[in-house]
Formats: sequence, C-alpha cells, structure tokens
Amino acid sequence: MSFQIDRKKITKNIITLYIRQIITMLISFFTVRITLEQLGVVDYGLNNLIGSIVSIFSFINGSMGTSVQRFFSYEIGRGNDERLKCVFGTGLYIHLVVTIITLFLCEIFAVFFLQKMNIPPERGFAAQIVFQISLLSMCLGIITVPYTALLRAREMFSQMALVDIFQVLLRLGILYLLIISNYDKLILLSVLNLLVSSLGFVILVLMSRKFTETHTKILRDKRIINELLKFTGILLMTVLASLLNTYGIVMLINLFFGLAINAAYAIAMQIQNVVNTFVNNLKFAVVPQIMSAYGAGDLKSMHDLITFGTKVTFLLLLIITLPIIFCSEWILTIWLGKLPEYTSSLVVLSLISLNIGSFTYFHYQGVHASGCITNHQIWISISYVLAAITTYILFKLGMSVYWAMIINIFLGVGQCCINLYYSKKNYDYPVIFFVKNILPKIICVLCISIIVSMVLKCWVFYELLYCILICIFVPFLSFFLLFTATERDKILGFIESKFIEKWFGFKK
Repeated sequence: MSFQIDRKKITKNIITLYIRQIITMLISFFTVRITLEQLGVVDYGLNNLIGSIVSIFSFINGSMGTSVQRFFSYEIGRGNDERLKCVFGTGLYIHLVVTIITLFLCEIFAVFFLQKMNIPPERGFAAQIVFQISLLSMCLGIITVPYTALLRAREMFSQMALVDIFQVLLRLGILYLLIISNYDKLILLSVLNLLVSSLGFVILVLMSRKFTETHTKILRDKRIINELLKFTGILLMTVLASLLNTYGIVMLINLFFGLAINAAYAIAMQIQNVVNTFVNNLKFAVVPQIMSAYGAGDLKSMHDLITFGTKVTFLLLLIITLPIIFCSEWILTIWLGKLPEYTSSLVVLSLISLNIGSFTYFHYQGVHASGCITNHQIWISISYVLAAITTYILFKLGMSVYWAMIINIFLGVGQCCINLYYSKKNYDYPVIFFVKNILPKIICVLCISIIVSMVLKCWVFYELLYCILICIFVPFLSFFLLFTATERDKILGFIESKFIEKWFGFKK
C-alpha cells in the first residue's frame, strides 16, 4: 500500500501547536511565580510531592495512551474503519476498568503510607484533601485517554490547541481567586484545578464525537483486548520503571533533603517540562504519520520522517536550551525573584539531560510502530531501574542532590544506543548511515554553538542581547551544516510560500 507524506498537514499542525505553546508557556511562567509566592516554599513543595505520588499511580495511563494511539494510527494508515471502531470501543472499556483499579490502589496508599511521608504535622489534613482531589483529577485524565489518542491520530491538533489555551486562561484566572481568598490556598488551588480539568474533559469528548468510531458502544472484544493488553503490558513495565526514576527521585529528595530542596527540584522539572512540551509540538505532528507510514508498509517515508524529525528536534532544543543554560541565574531571578537553593544548577543539569534523552525520540516511536517492542522495552526498563537504584545509593553515601540529574544524563546516553540498535533490527533503519553522516554534523553544530556561546558570554554583558544572538546564530549555523541541499530547498520553499508570498505579495 502506497503512503504519501502530507507535509502541508505536518506544517499546519506544527505552526498551530507552537502558537498554542507560546501562549501557554508565557502564561505558565507567570502563574508559577504567583503560585510560589502565594503557597510559599513548603506548600509548593508539598503540592509537588502530592502530585508526584498521584502520578505514580497513573502509570497504566501513559502506557495505555501510547498503545491506543499506536493502534489508531496504524489502522488509519491501513484504511480499516471497522477495525478502528472496535479498537476505540475496546480501549474505552479498558480505561474504565483501569480507572477503578487505580482508584482502589490510591486509596490503600492514602490509608497506610501517606502519613509516613516527610510532611509537617500541621499540613497533614491539607495533604489528605489535596491527595483526594488530585486523585479525582487523575481518574478524569485516564478516562479522557481514548478520546485524546483518537484526536491526535486524526491530527486534530488545531482544535486541541484551542482547548489547551482555554484551560490555561482559566488557570490564570484561578490565580486571582487564590490571591483574594483567605481560605487554605493549597486546598483551594486543587479544587479549582479539578474544575478546569473537568471542563476540558467535557470539551474533548464533544469534539471527538464528529468521528463515527466514537459512536460505537463500549466493547469487550477479547481479541483486541488481548492485542492491546499485550502491547500495553510490555509498555507498562517501562512506564513503571520510568515513574520509579522520575517520581521516585522526588520522594528520595524529600526523604534526604526536605521540602525546600523539593521546591528547587520542582522548579527545575517544570522548566524541563515546559521546554520538552515546546519540542513535543513537533513530535506530536510527526509521530502519527510515522505510524501510518509503517501501517502502509512504506519504510522509506518512515525513515525520512525519523531522520528529518531528529534533526529539527535537536535544533529546536539547542535554540531554546543554550540561552537558558548560560543565563539560568538571570532568567530564573527575573521569573521567580528569590530562588530556592540549588535551583539554577538543577535547571542546567535537567536541560542537558533533556537534550540527550530526546535525541532518538523518533527512533523510539518507530519501534512502537513496528509492534515488536518486548526486548526493546526490557532494556529501557532496566536502564531506568539502574538509574534510580544508583541515585539512592549515592544519596545514602552523602552525595549532593546534583547527582540525581547527572545519573539521568548517563541514562539518556544509554537509551539512545538502545533505540538506535532496535530501530535497525525492527524496521531496518539505516543506523550506519546515521552514525557516519548525520551524527558528526550534529556534534559539529553542538560544539561550535557551545564555543560561540562561551565567547559571546565573555563579550556581551547584556543578558537579553546575548540570548537573542544565540537564537540567531544557532539556526544560521545549523541551516548550512546540518541539513542537506534538498532539505534546505524545502525549508526555503516553505518560507517563500508561507511568508514572502503571503505577507508581501510577490514571488521569488
């Protein structure tokens, strides 16, 4: 079956997602500062701790979402509408069951383990209330997964972007209520966030009703259940290991260093998540077509998308993270004012970890598209567990909190090697060509960008001007060193058609 890459759709989706991201990112930076001021360091750290605990129990959510979206995109590539209906109905049934199981497990944790965390006694009641509210929000998120997965597989990114913008504007309004209220601000924040999440759930469900596959009843198709659970069961192992590494570290920091350092780590993670979300816009736009290309049997188109997506992801991350890394103290002070101890250094290390960990993202998704994920996920899971165990041992030996990030940097390098190996094995990706021809160019761009950044740092004393110069230099360098002549022609053609002709009314 032939497959045609829809470059116009990818471009439209990327532009839409970045418009959404710019708006949400600007508002998020503002809301974090006000939230930190209103809650204080202790309650802000407590809020992060509770959120991390609840997220651990939503581990099935992430793996199920990946599985359902993979099957949606695969069937769309094959053009099998009847099968798509069955997958949606069965996916909805599984998520309802998962919601009930997760709710039960969380309540057991609340009864036996929550009081044993390092929480000030006077905030114990608030912690219990926030935990229950966060649990309800998580259950809504689990039920929403089949709908959001279908919308992404159908590439309805513009409509989803509007919903996200609407929700983030509502969360901005929450800050005003937080400021004027005399009630417990931590509890109030949780209640209002739950209301916003509930409204978003209703809107997404209504949006997905335009597709006929959502009109099917909840199904218990045993054959599809077995396929989904087999795929999910393997992913579940990786999700559990990832959560052990991500949120387990939050609890380790709480146990070894206290809530103040938890707040610093939370800020670093928030910045990492914002930057990662910015790059995820590109990932979300490309991944459905990678899946559909594999479903149609067109490996060449799949390989081209993976290679080009890797280059652009690297470039975007470099443009965003270099100014933050070299001006972290200045940026954080403007954003948050007084910083918790260790914040700046944790931010720098977290962004380095993100750059490395995201490098082979599309290769990872290609393995998912192939469906042959067992051995790949076993090795990824082992790497997560080893990283978490190593972090615990180092903390036990008295090492600083920085080692949590340093270990994750090494984790990213190891996972890149695993992804490349299985991309060759599962869908015949040209790894040798990638290593010999593309990787050296990427390393060259990285080294030159770092050297120029260090030189400019010595010469340019105005931080804002420095950031602007870096954001100009890196794309210019990458355009000539990283992209091929064909790719440069496509980029220039896009700029000409979308901007020069449209805005100025004349052709090249």
